[in-house]
Amino acid sequence: MNQVAVVIGGGQTLGAFLCRGLAEEGYRVAVVDIQSDKAANVAQEINADFGEGMAYGFGADATSEQRELALSRGG
Repeated sequence: MNQVAVVIGGGQTLGAFLCRGLAEEGYRVAVVDIQSDKAANVAQEINADFGEGMAYGFGADATSEQRELALSRGG
């Protein structure tokens, strides 16, 4: 499968669970959370369990239009 999922709030409980489930199904996952350290931790755990490059963590504020525009362009 060559699909990507973007999960806003992926660094927190329910979002992290969703990220793991998507990775288990073969999706590459962009873990996005306002707390970048939590997003990075979830991505690191997914990569450890499912293989390097399966997840990437990003810090972003979904309420900020400028941050969302930057995220859509790769960071």
